[in-house]
Amino acid sequence: MTNPKNPRRRGAAAPITPSPTPAAPRKTFAERGEQLIGDFAQSLGEVIIDITALEVNTMVVKQITGSKFMPWETYLALYSIDDHWTARSNIHESLQSRYINLRRDLEMEYLLLACNPDSELFDPILAQQQDKLQILSDPNASMNLGHTQMPNPFIPHDPAEMQKVQDLLHNSKFNRSLRKVSELKAALDNRNRILKRMDALPPTVQAEAMEQEIKTDVIYAQTIIQLDGDIINRYDEDLFNHPHRDLLLQIHKESVTSGERQWRELLGFILDLAQKTFAQLGNALSGSIKR
Repeated sequence: MTNPKNPRRRGAAAPITPSPTPAAPRKTFAERGEQLIGDFAQSLGEVIIDITALEVNTMVVKQITGSKFMPWETYLALYSIDDHWTARSNIHESLQSRYINLRRDLEMEYLLLACNPDSELFDPILAQQQDKLQILSDPNASMNLGHTQMPNPFIPHDPAEMQKVQDLLHNSKFNRSLRKVSELKAALDNRNRILKRMDALPPTVQAEAMEQEIKTDVIYAQTIIQLDGDIINRYDEDLFNHPHRDLLLQIHKESVTSGERQWRELLGFILDLAQKTFAQLGNALSGSIKR
């Protein structure tokens, strides 16, 4: 049995039926292909930037750890460094300025990205305050967390600040700088442990023990090969007095040869992959247009 519809009362407004939201126009195959090419080219460009130079370092270490680079943990460890942190963290006096310089370099890298209109991290507010950012004009400016401009990772209850941290750690340029600074900090941490341990020894044996210990984690030879043809060789002066100098130089030479071969193979693979990908997308686009 069908229920009769209730008659509309006299003078009552007719019910309003909301009009459907117009669907966004679907992209054509050609448009999707062009976007895909653009996205692929951008990703490829970021990868190539990461491998445009081959760097081979030869150093002697007591042990090889299996630790990996973790951007979040590295950022947490570096963010806390300031003029007061070195005293609280029991850092050897001879190394305190070097830790501060690492933190200052990271702050500088962030500010340069935040003040660059072409960067995805561009902050127009910071860009207007460049004249007030002392660190940009004074390389010896004090490093104080109360005046840092970098996103604070220690306030998890602030979603906006946490999003800034995530955006920063996903920026490829900043991430490369973070990795480099992390490597330098690891070497400083090792040297700090050695120096603190040496301080506990009697003065009569400190000098000899320190000389032996500090020679670990020293980069004795470094070679950098860039795509533009520049080749940079650096040798630590201690290498020439090292009892195994010839062996270290031979190891470094073989490492450079092996690294260069693998580097060229990797570049060739990436360029070949890009060429084939662009060719396939181009053929697909041309076929779509003809139809």
